[in-house]
Amino acid sequence: MADDLERRRRLSRLKSEVLLLTQRYGRVAYDSTDGSWLHVEKFPIPPGWNKTQVEILIDVPHGTPGYPSVAPQWFWVDHDLRTDDGRSIGHFFAQGLGREDERYLDQGWGHFCVHLDKWRPSNGANLLNGHSLITYLNLIGAIFHDHRTLGGR
Repeated sequence: MADDLERRRRLSRLKSEVLLLTQRYGRVAYDSTDGSWLHVEKFPIPPGWNKTQVEILIDVPHGTPGYPSVAPQWFWVDHDLRTDDGRSIGHFFAQGLGREDERYLDQGWGHFCVHLDKWRPSNGANLLNGHSLITYLNLIGAIFHDHRTLGGR
């Protein structure tokens, strides 16, 4: 019963966030059954990469507790993403660590691991005040702007 309530709250929250995100990114989809992922079809990235935009797939924590109480820690992008000078990318994995990873890797995704130190989720009444998938996508944008730091040795 508590799990179902948590799932319904997460789905309601995701639906509200998707409405805001589509205004900025265009086509955005989410798992309307469990609320376990969010997909941005065309996420623009700055110069310094071998692409001008990537698909983003965010793993949304869906346990109990789940999102928004728990911050996302993984996001997936095109597995062939590289810096424009061909350096490897820190915190980016094009190979899996477990069976769950294989599901996405087999579909052409690679993933970034991003652990947030201080997650203060916004309340449902004001999604722009506090952390949300909106601010997580802002962080992803900042990560792509910092490609020199992400570059390998």
